[in-house]
Amino acid sequence: MQGPLCEVIALGEVSSWAKQLLNHWQSEDLIQVSYESSVASFCNRTPSSQTVQIVVLENGPACKTGLSLLQSSPHDLLIILMGQSFTKEDCSLALENKVFGLIENPQLSDKRAHDLLARAAEMRSQKSQLAHLIRSLKGLVLQSESKNSDPEMISEMKTGLGKVEKLVHQSNTHSGSSILPLAQSQGLGDVLLTLSELERTGTLWVRGAKSGQEGKIDFLQGKITFAETGSVQQLKAIYRMFSWDSPRFLFNRKAPESYESGQLIPIEMSLLVQEGEKQTQRFKQIQKQVPPLELKVDFVAQSLNDKTSLSPNDFHTLIQVVEYHYVSDILDYSEKWDVDLFEGLISLKKSGHIKVMVPASQAV
Repeated sequence: MQGPLCEVIALGEVSSWAKQLLNHWQSEDLIQVSYESSVASFCNRTPSSQTVQIVVLENGPACKTGLSLLQSSPHDLLIILMGQSFTKEDCSLALENKVFGLIENPQLSDKRAHDLLARAAEMRSQKSQLAHLIRSLKGLVLQSESKNSDPEMISEMKTGLGKVEKLVHQSNTHSGSSILPLAQSQGLGDVLLTLSELERTGTLWVRGAKSGQEGKIDFLQGKITFAETGSVQQLKAIYRMFSWDSPRFLFNRKAPESYESGQLIPIEMSLLVQEGEKQTQRFKQIQKQVPPLELKVDFVAQSLNDKTSLSPNDFHTLIQVVEYHYVSDILDYSEKWDVDLFEGLISLKKSGHIKVMVPASQAV
């Protein structure tokens, strides 16, 4: 029978709520858990082996001190924070301290927690294999030196060993928080500001509540270099993500020196977030009237006459209707923001300038 995904150590004070969850996951063979009531005692203990350890801290008043102790300890750790909720400050603290992942308000059977623990187990295995490789290479170098082997060959082996050790160092420095689910209670604006303030490099993955609502935003030292969702990119993609309900976030951190990026998006993050939140408010006011993306609309030619007066936004939207018909295409191919186009479509429908096209299969 397959055993637990990984062994975890719960450090510090653990509430009855958290202990119930951990023990339940152990009973389901998801983890094997042990408890260590003192973070300081754990950190002062000499590591018994080269094995990477997975530790869990509960979010709370003592969390900041606990994370600080863990960062200065000699242990090779993957740190997971669990809690009933996380604030923006909690997420900033997690990013600063290279936390591997957050488990927010988990349930007894929680796919998010299962997936995070599975990734932690995989990361632990990879890091352990790299450590084993380094020990083996060092052994070969020492063995070759003791046998007075070819100096040139020994030099090449040492160079190769140095490269592997550098890769491991970069992994320890940058990958500890490589997969960090940000607090789901945060909005996209707060997440963007957090990553900007901490000058993070990597990719923020965003997922909305509806099917197909998936996007990514690339960062280089806190600056956005690229954004995409579906077929739209850059600012239009970011502002579309602002309109999604109940977004979930995952930040995949990368080392700046290994990051290939294009030109930065030329806008201050605070101004970007202000505009995104403004568009979100406008979208919420019309959300119940927003047409479905698969809807097909057409121009009503007889609705226009010499006295017709259209706003610039309505006129632009009408041109898109004539050219593309489908709401999804109107949104994707126009340079206008989604909320402008939705407002235009609603206005044109109310004034009778556009109509919904009935599929032939439904025609009477």
